[in-house]
Amino acid sequence: ELAAARPAARAIGFAGQNGHLRTAAGKGWALVGDAGYFKDPLTAHGITDALRDAEILARSILRGNLRAYQATRDALSRDLFEVTDEIASFDWDLDALKAMHKRLNQAMKAEQDWMFSVLEDTARLAS
Repeated sequence: ELAAARPAARAIGFAGQNGHLRTAAGKGWALVGDAGYFKDPLTAHGITDALRDAEILARSILRGNLRAYQATRDALSRDLFEVTDEIASFDWDLDALKAMHKRLNQAMKAEQDWMFSVLEDTARLAS
C-alpha cells in the first residue's frame, strides 16, 4: 500500500555549482551553448544560449572576427550566469528569490532585445 511506502534512501541535496565560461573559439574550432560553458540548469536557459551562440558565431564568421563571438557571447551571458549561480545556491529566502527572478527576467529581456536587433538587421539587409 502506498501509505506505508518509505524512501529507499535519504534525499541528497545539491546546492548547485558556480558557472564558468570557456574560451569560445580558436583556429579551426568554436564552441556554442553548453559546450562553451557550464551554467547550472536550474534556470532552464540552455537551448536559448545554444541558438543565440550559433547566431553570434555565424555573424562573427561572416565578418571574419571570431574574437567578436567571444566578446558578445560573454557580455550577453554575464548577468544570466550571476543570477543563475545565486538562485542555484539555494542560499536565499523567498523575498530574495523574488528579487533574483526579477533580475533573471531583466537579463533575459536584454538578451531578447539583442535577438530582436539581429532580426531587424537581417530583415534590413534582405530588403
